[in-house]
Amino acid sequence: MDSFAAALDALNQMKAGGVVRDYAVAGAMALVFWAEPIPTYDLDVLVWLPEAPGPIISLAPVYAWALERGYAAEAEHIVVAGVPVQLLPAHDPLADEAIATAMTLDYAGVPVRVVRPEYLIALYLEPSARTRRRQERAALLAESPAVERDRLTDLLARYNLEW
Repeated sequence: MDSFAAALDALNQMKAGGVVRDYAVAGAMALVFWAEPIPTYDLDVLVWLPEAPGPIISLAPVYAWALERGYAAEAEHIVVAGVPVQLLPAHDPLADEAIATAMTLDYAGVPVRVVRPEYLIALYLEPSARTRRRQERAALLAESPAVERDRLTDLLARYNLEW
């Protein structure tokens, strides 16, 4: 199993163990499934965490799970088979919808939940995340035949997002 597949398998183990309720690969690594891959440092993963008793979100259970399995923590990442994995709790309704509508695909025999390309574009165009690099990724992705134009148009309108 290659290192990316091993990192994806760890995500499935986290979900099966209840460490996360669900996840969806996002960011540049998700582009592997929809368009030309681009170089990136880490694997970004949107997650729903188990319900917390209060308003504070804690990734402590994720880091404890990783430590029990011998995965190192480096800054905000856990490192699985050499792949830095950053778990990003869903931060708004768009991210929630991106996880809810994620597609289960296959990578080297490992099932993986991946944010749909229309949602990746929308996430790249959010004002809080908008950078030149993300705008370029959105434009690259928009050319992919995997993008459903009607779904993208609807998302951009519902979330007041613009190119």
